[in-house]
Amino acid sequence: MRAPHGKSTGRGSILVVDDQQTIRHLLSETLTHEGYTVETAASAEEALRLMKQAPADAVISDERMPGMSGTSFLAVVRKKFPETIRIVLTGYATLDSAIKAINEGEIYRFFTKPCNLFDLVFTIGQALDKRSL
Repeated sequence: MRAPHGKSTGRGSILVVDDQQTIRHLLSETLTHEGYTVETAASAEEALRLMKQAPADAVISDERMPGMSGTSFLAVVRKKFPETIRIVLTGYATLDSAIKAINEGEIYRFFTKPCNLFDLVFTIGQALDKRSL
């Protein structure tokens, strides 16, 4: 699903992966407002199909989803699309899940739900700026 208006201002493309429609919508609206091109997916499998068509600059993935976990999904993204920034967003943070996400998916940041949207947007901008250097 393309972000509203399909606007692209050159800030980058972001794929939001979450099985909760309200989270996808909130993040899509926020990131589109900040000038990013946003795609959303309700599952890791759908997200991988979208990534094959057009790899995103950054992926924000929920950890607990039906089918493939966010950590497993981001590990696949790391292998197939190593330049993509990977961020985990979860409502069920544990030290074990954070360590697994870092080790398997080499994630950039680990956010807990509810997250501060300002911090998330700032982190994405920082990550994309660092990557372009």
